[in-house]
Amino acid sequence: MKFWLLLAFLALPALVEAQKDFSGVWKGTLTQDPGGFAPVYDFELYLKQEGGKVKGRSYVRIGSIYAVMELEGVLEGNTVHLTETDIVKHWKRQDMEWCYKKADLTLYHQGKQLKLEGPWSGNTGQNECIPGNIYLKKEPPQA
Repeated sequence: MKFWLLLAFLALPALVEAQKDFSGVWKGTLTQDPGGFAPVYDFELYLKQEGGKVKGRSYVRIGSIYAVMELEGVLEGNTVHLTETDIVKHWKRQDMEWCYKKADLTLYHQGKQLKLEGPWSGNTGQNECIPGNIYLKKEPPQA
């Protein structure tokens, strides 16, 4: 009996580690500190995890202004470090520039809900962006 208990205790970290799957659709909001274009935007991530890396797309929107961006990232424990790499599709006003964001998002459970949250910063290629935070919930898979 003690052997099985010890085995279960030693295997538990591996089982918990195996359950960290960042793949899927994540929806929520992106905030921007004072001085940005707006304080809150709709934000989504579409992620596919491959070992210790993720690839996917982000989608940010406020009203009719939106951008779809390619991204990549690496996993470190419960945190995914994401970097947007390319604009796929967008619409914006003439006087705006897009922020290529970097984010450090931590995975955690709130009841049965999986969440990703953390700070983001960015750069337009010429200027630093006003940073903020990202708050996402994992969407249930759809058929």
